[in-house]
Amino acid sequence: MQTNLLFVYGTLMSPFDHPNARQFHAGARCLGAARMPGLLYRISWYPGAMDRPHESINPEDSWVHGELWRVDNPQLFDEIDRYEECSPNDRRPHEYLRVIRSIETIEKSEWQIAWVYLYQHDPQGLERIMDGHFRTEYFKP
Repeated sequence: MQTNLLFVYGTLMSPFDHPNARQFHAGARCLGAARMPGLLYRISWYPGAMDRPHESINPEDSWVHGELWRVDNPQLFDEIDRYEECSPNDRRPHEYLRVIRSIETIEKSEWQIAWVYLYQHDPQGLERIMDGHFRTEYFKP
């Protein structure tokens, strides 16, 4: 399954202004606010999203909020893989893995299939961002 859609929930969202975000924004088009079922953690100055566990989590308060983008140049995915340090040349185990998930658009409440970078390490000891929104004030590299 392939798609040219990417769901971003952290430092690549439109409010962020740094070289990697600017490069991404120049090569993609924001389709609007979106969300995916999952949990969001503050790793450091950046977030990590994980799939929603099947048990013991209330589905009503376990969403990751972000933006859905259309990427028309497939090479841009290679650039983002390098930014997320999950390209074939990056040291393993990778912190993130690019996978396909179902994403809900906020404005139209439609479900789309999109790529997303999911955090791969154990979140124990990390701060969970309970409302699922990563904000610019967290970004202090």
